[in-house]
Amino acid sequence: MKKPNKIAIARHLRQQQTPAEKELWTVLRNRNFENLKFRRQHPIKEYIVDFYCDALRLIIELDEGYHNNGEQKERDHLRDLHLQKLGYHVLRFQNKVVFEDLNSIYEAIKKLQPLSPSQRERDGVRGLSILSTKKLLLNQKELLLNARVSLVEYDAISIEYLDFEAPSVIENAIFTSQNGVRAVENLGLKIENCFCVGKKTKALLETKGQNVIKTSEYGAELAAYIVKNYKKESFYQFCGTIRREEIPSELNKANIPLTEITTYQTVLKPKKFERIFDAVLFFSPSGVQSFLLENDSTNSPVICIGTTTASEAKKYFKNVVIANATTVESVIAKAIKTIKN
Repeated sequence: MKKPNKIAIARHLRQQQTPAEKELWTVLRNRNFENLKFRRQHPIKEYIVDFYCDALRLIIELDEGYHNNGEQKERDHLRDLHLQKLGYHVLRFQNKVVFEDLNSIYEAIKKLQPLSPSQRERDGVRGLSILSTKKLLLNQKELLLNARVSLVEYDAISIEYLDFEAPSVIENAIFTSQNGVRAVENLGLKIENCFCVGKKTKALLETKGQNVIKTSEYGAELAAYIVKNYKKESFYQFCGTIRREEIPSELNKANIPLTEITTYQTVLKPKKFERIFDAVLFFSPSGVQSFLLENDSTNSPVICIGTTTASEAKKYFKNVVIANATTVESVIAKAIKTIKN
């Protein structure tokens, strides 16, 4: 079934107005208020707003009870921030205000002055957009909103934890991701020494009270350290069904015993996009693979969290950029700098 477009959705919503929306529309329609032209259920970017006045670049939203839900409040807040950073004024009222204090809505609108053409050009939507193959935290999204870059996000992969067996006492354990740490956290294992890839993996291990001996940015670096300093030791590696070869390969060459324990499965969740983005953010080789199951490679820059992800991306994309550090924030900063230059 073909997915309805935003215009079709907006038309449907106009037929399904709430009583509060109907009441306010009787006041705003046909230039009834201050000779200002308002539209109802109007598409803007990826949103459909309740009421919109182009002369004021004003959006009015009316909220029902479900908007008081914590998660919905966060979504509304993020939506408002995004629209404000794109140059719109956003006024949000509870439905009851329409019936009990309509004058407060009038006064709030009157405080806004029509924008001149130069202001409209200066504050208008710049059209820069980024696709993230991982859903971002609120503070991470705000980095993009503050730069006036719109965001489309989805989880290109998901993690499913598996049943597995492991010794109750482990002297040396290797973790290449936070997923491996989460997989073992409730098993009551006694681990003497931990070796890991990534600062966030280290931070998570330390919050669990684990002793982290060495942290590296990449698996190859960690393998080299172990080969140089722990030739007479043995190791357990907690990994996923999709894992890199560097650590097992290098330890095997050095005759260092390594037992691999598969603790989770990486599931690809492909999604088709009909539009072209100014940049695509990738956080794992699996994310690259998932994206390409439904989408063609793009000439737009793809921003990768590290060299491992970039190596996979370079097989398919011409313009591959690597973040300065292996953090989501660094990927976002690199993306903003890349598309604005």
